[in-house]
Amino acid sequence: MIQNPMRGIKMDTILLWSLLLLFFGSQASRRSAKKNTEFAVDLYQELSLSHKNNIIFSPLGITLVLEMVQLGAKGKAEQQIRQTLKQQETSAGEEFFALKSFFSAISEKKQEFTFNLANALYLQEGFTVKEQYLHGNKEFFQSAIKLVDFQDAKACAEMISTWVERKTDGKIKDMFSGEEFGPLTRLVLVNAIYFKGDWKQKFRKEDTQLINFTKKNGSTVKIPMMKALLRTKYGYFSESSVNYQVLELSYKGDEFSLITILPAEGMDIEEVEKLITPQQILKWLSEMQEEEVEISLPRFKVEQKVDFKDVLYSLNITEIFSGGCDLSGITDSSEVYVSQVMQKVFFEINEDGSEAATSTGIHIPVIMSLAQNQFVANHPFLFIMKHNPTESILFMGRVTNPDTQEIKGRDLDSL
Repeated sequence: MIQNPMRGIKMDTILLWSLLLLFFGSQASRRSAKKNTEFAVDLYQELSLSHKNNIIFSPLGITLVLEMVQLGAKGKAEQQIRQTLKQQETSAGEEFFALKSFFSAISEKKQEFTFNLANALYLQEGFTVKEQYLHGNKEFFQSAIKLVDFQDAKACAEMISTWVERKTDGKIKDMFSGEEFGPLTRLVLVNAIYFKGDWKQKFRKEDTQLINFTKKNGSTVKIPMMKALLRTKYGYFSESSVNYQVLELSYKGDEFSLITILPAEGMDIEEVEKLITPQQILKWLSEMQEEEVEISLPRFKVEQKVDFKDVLYSLNITEIFSGGCDLSGITDSSEVYVSQVMQKVFFEINEDGSEAATSTGIHIPVIMSLAQNQFVANHPFLFIMKHNPTESILFMGRVTNPDTQEIKGRDLDSL
């Protein structure tokens, strides 16, 4: 095993950064998809306790950075990650090979969507990391190794932020500041992902109108509301006196789709959140039927940065945050621990669709539509983005206040 000769320098802190728009799961078995769903629901339920408004995160993005640590973890540190990710003790690393298989499969279909993935390990110059760990990260996570001097915190922040901005087509800017790196920073794991998919059935921009959206606190805000009459998967559900609708919109190519869960008007979104389980999600997917639906969906952008340290603590991943934990697969230093698990996600819903889309939404005239089903998302709703071949959850969140700050004035004036 080859090591850097500067082995006397200790790695005191690992900063785990997941900077992404979307991360899509591997072409894994249905069993793996079930584990992914269970972990996604666990994360969401914990986040909903501490975040009262918009929530947006990538479950598979967190899975990725945890597995990057798991690759070099041993003992209790590894065991806790395995248990929280619902992995079998005898999996013998099959979760890493599943990721590798996904990366290979997704690259073969990139003509149907834009999917840019970049993983990098930023190391303190002269730092000692085991060659086998570096090789494993490149093999399973397509991770590059970059040497930097964290003592020059401002320069490091600018360099890494520039890299992130470039890899996300300018969607995530100024991710780091010099204050986020300190004298103990030795290793930063960066995960940058950019996705853009076109709707299978487009919304016509000329049909978008300014409509009142009732926020969680009861106040209203004017937002651009996209409208279309589509034939798509839809269901109306009633569980424990909680009534809600579920709508699925497919992206071009049918590889991915967005599921929106809308409580009945006047019903608190928390009541629907209480019902979310892996089994309930599977029920939605199996019971929705192709129907004609008059859809009103907000055009919005949500950007959120979350520190998952407390969330993972609540899910019993504690050892990796403690001094003395066993990450000897990464380095021989006995002072290795994770200080932060940060994720920033940018998510946008708009009318855009490729000119080559298979079909286009039907224009809805001013007069009342005759569609039997009306899905009007003019109040808080939940959403899930999934990879259809595996039904893995890629992205999950809720919208309690659509963000219109990024919408240019002339766009609003034209509505």
